[in-house]
Amino acid sequence: MDRFLVSHLAKFSRSRIQKFIKSGAIKVDGKIILKPSLKLKIGGKVVISDEDILLAGKEFAVEPEPDIPLDIIYEDKDIVVINKQSDLMIHPTLSKKKHTLANALVARYPEIIGVGESPFRPGIVHRIDKDTSGLVIVAKNQEAFLFIKNQFLNHTVKKTYLALVEGTPKNEEGTINFQIRSSKTNRFKKVAITKAGTVFKTRLVRNAETFYKVKEALGDFSLIEAFPKTGRTHQIRVHLAAIGCPIVGDEMYGAKSKIAKRQMLHARAIEFAAPNGKKLSLEAPIPEDMCILIDKLRLGK
Repeated sequence: MDRFLVSHLAKFSRSRIQKFIKSGAIKVDGKIILKPSLKLKIGGKVVISDEDILLAGKEFAVEPEPDIPLDIIYEDKDIVVINKQSDLMIHPTLSKKKHTLANALVARYPEIIGVGESPFRPGIVHRIDKDTSGLVIVAKNQEAFLFIKNQFLNHTVKKTYLALVEGTPKNEEGTINFQIRSSKTNRFKKVAITKAGTVFKTRLVRNAETFYKVKEALGDFSLIEAFPKTGRTHQIRVHLAAIGCPIVGDEMYGAKSKIAKRQMLHARAIEFAAPNGKKLSLEAPIPEDMCILIDKLRLGK
């Protein structure tokens, strides 16, 4: 497998190709393959599902779209913090190249083109899901990007999320520290390892920690504040579902109620150090659809 891919992706070293395979980015005949040593058969179908790999050797530029509104919470010469609306993807993909936050950003801040780690994500330091609303930090230059990125890597950025969930946790507050791995059948889905005493030490399983507090009980639902200590993909969604409280509207992770058309998760607040030396503590207002639903639940409707 790895030798085959090296022959077709000359831009990457064999060790880098092996990392791609182990991350679950490659499928053979419809199945995710994690072993670089897999022997391929003539006629087999190899599919690369990681867009950064597919982009290798190709030119790509995010198309500016000035008509997409930006809700700016904070801005200085180095960074801008956006309150992203729900139903807006963070960045383009090969199949969806327009109508994303990145398209709006390059229209307003053309200087961010080339900033960051991928031409798909100019200036974008971290990501939240399409249906999740709330705060996103964007760097205007590479120095600012690396300055903020290092804070995420060192877990010094404090993030607060607001989640409307089904049910109520057994404890009013607590820490969820289930490890997270990729699903074996869906590379876009994550799985919490909840079996007591099970600890894996592998690149394919990541430690994850989320502290939560029940902010308000709402009948068969609850309003929860979640504070992720790590930044794994879908971490809050996976962890809350693992304790029996999936986020309202999050069908991927087991939500049953039909009272919302999207997952009710909002990146409410963030604290970090700006490149100019300021310690920032920023908040984004709760989106209207979430406020309306919470009020209905308070009234028992």
